[in-house]
Amino acid sequence: MRDRPRVSLLLPNYNNGPILQTCLDKLVRHTTYPDVELIVADDGSTDDGVEILRRFGETQPFSRFTLLEREHGDGFVTRLNEMLDYATGEVIVKIDGDATVETPGWVERMLGFMQCDDRIGIAQAKVIFDSGRVHTYGVNVVCPEGFHDRGTRITEPIGRREALGRLERPMEEDSEGGDEIAEVDAALGCWSMMPAALLDELGGWDTAYNPIWYDDIDFAFAARTRGWKVFFFPPVRVIHHIGARAPRVGEARWKAALFEANRRFGRRIPQRLKDVVSARAPIGDRDPAKVEIIERHRRYWRRKWGFDPVNPDLDYILDRYAGTEVCWAYDEEMRRAGEEIAARYAAVAR
Repeated sequence: MRDRPRVSLLLPNYNNGPILQTCLDKLVRHTTYPDVELIVADDGSTDDGVEILRRFGETQPFSRFTLLEREHGDGFVTRLNEMLDYATGEVIVKIDGDATVETPGWVERMLGFMQCDDRIGIAQAKVIFDSGRVHTYGVNVVCPEGFHDRGTRITEPIGRREALGRLERPMEEDSEGGDEIAEVDAALGCWSMMPAALLDELGGWDTAYNPIWYDDIDFAFAARTRGWKVFFFPPVRVIHHIGARAPRVGEARWKAALFEANRRFGRRIPQRLKDVVSARAPIGDRDPAKVEIIERHRRYWRRKWGFDPVNPDLDYILDRYAGTEVCWAYDEEMRRAGEEIAARYAAVAR
């Protein structure tokens, strides 16, 4: 990788209209690296997102801007791979159209970390929900707790979990593990940087995970089987505005009305009350349509990798993937190597 490589940002968009302009404005304001291209694929949005993107393309400051307008149906994973065909950078960053980057000079920071060791395959920013609660400090899978966002707490019996999303998410200020660079099993795709060489090696993202979910975790797991490392990188902070975007799954009118009400009045409602409503309503991880997709992808993961990611058989994993970076947390030499990478960057960045 060159000292000043071109960076390609991939942004899949679908019905992010209520928050999209804010996300683009923050992206422009906080992107100071000189050689950045932005590639956007709209998956048939029914809101004003395409108009926002067209206007943005007329005045945007990046070295190159590409807008792909497609019909809805293929899924975000297909759109990601399609955007790769247009990318010219040595470094790829997967970003979301409902997330705002809050750190000025974020490209330079993440790129500086990626360049400190050629074993780094993926670096994921610190991602916080717009409610102030932790979204993810990286993702762990190969552990007794199973697949979960680091920084959260599982609320089901370990080893007998039924659902992926039954977690307690603390407020950012009350959380642990969110301030230090750390090696993790996998990375959420919301704001992750990786070398284009890794994407070439893996052939992009697995489209069996269309329309969305599990694709980024699968990609990181595949990278680890090839010897790459994955890190949580909190010097870059991102806010995921799920409370402002349009519904992702299903077309129920009540759901659209609920999201619109939250967008307009959500800031006036105490967070505790919103948490109670969310826990009782069939939205988010309780949405039947979303649950069906996640469970389908969970079954596919089992067929592909040989174990249940939610209730993993550690003996099986450590035997089948012995000697690979999949087992980094259980291998003293691999674990120490990750710690040394983080410490070396921290020393230089001071």
